[in-house]
Amino acid sequence: MNLAWNKVWPECVHDFPGFTEDDIGAIRNDIVNLCHRAGFDEIEDDDVHDLLESHAEPLSNDELIELDKASQEAEKEGDEEEEPVRGLDMKTLRECLGGIEKALETLKERDANPARSSKVAHDV
Repeated sequence: MNLAWNKVWPECVHDFPGFTEDDIGAIRNDIVNLCHRAGFDEIEDDDVHDLLESHAEPLSNDELIELDKASQEAEKEGDEEEEPVRGLDMKTLRECLGGIEKALETLKERDANPARSSKVAHDV
């Protein structure tokens, strides 16, 4: 792809040669330091090295099947756990506010202290 773009738009072509062993070692060191800062004090350089090396190995058919099953199960669980969409439409809002207004009217009618009930109604 770079060969084709080099003729059309050479500034966009990447000529990244890859990481050197020194670069990879420094990056692993940074990862270990970040893990320690995040509270994972048991992480060591060998753990990061093993993890990075594990990604270079191709997955077996059994591992791919297992990953696919886990993905499908997670997808099913995600569908089941979805909460209904919550929101206020105008009708519900009108009903709620109407109930508040009715309660305030009842308070004004029955309260022996009209100044207090008026203040409450005003504050609400």
